[in-house]
Amino acid sequence: MKLWKMLLSMSALAVGLVVGGPVLGEEPGGKVEKVGKATLRVGTFDSRAVLFAYVDSEFFKNRLKSATEEHKKAKEAGDDAKAKRIAAGMKAGQERVHRASFSTGRVDEILVHIKDKLPGIAKKAGVDVIVSKWSISYSAADAEFVDVTGLMIEPFGPNEKKRATILEQIRQPPIPLEKWDRERAGK
Repeated sequence: MKLWKMLLSMSALAVGLVVGGPVLGEEPGGKVEKVGKATLRVGTFDSRAVLFAYVDSEFFKNRLKSATEEHKKAKEAGDDAKAKRIAAGMKAGQERVHRASFSTGRVDEILVHIKDKLPGIAKKAGVDVIVSKWSISYSAADAEFVDVTGLMIEPFGPNEKKRATILEQIRQPPIPLEKWDRERAGK
């Protein structure tokens, strides 16, 4: 990578010398332009809180009601294959809910319900990016993070009591995902 940067700098210098224009951050007139590091503010949220707010929301209640009715209709119609498919989907969904509730499982399927609200949440929090706090693999020492968990649960409409319960629940540390998966595989 250093060789690439050196070649790029040498190319810029050569072009500048041939053309006679500014090179390497130099402005016309010989002044050196200072380029500062852009500050990127990252909003982070606890995915467990989003999950807890979702399972108490109309989004989830409607989805569960629809799947339950569809399963019932398939059973009544004697379509066992369809009923088994629906039941398997519901069981897999329950496992994803548990994974995100007790561990750090992803909640992308849930965020789809509030995707139109994300720009407003980012604006209100003054952040440029929103990610699950469990998805950060590395951050520089000067990286700026803002907790947007409270804002992320609002679109699901929790009342004050539920909101307080959710924020209390996430004070407990999650089970590490690897441990959760290992334990679930052993059952």
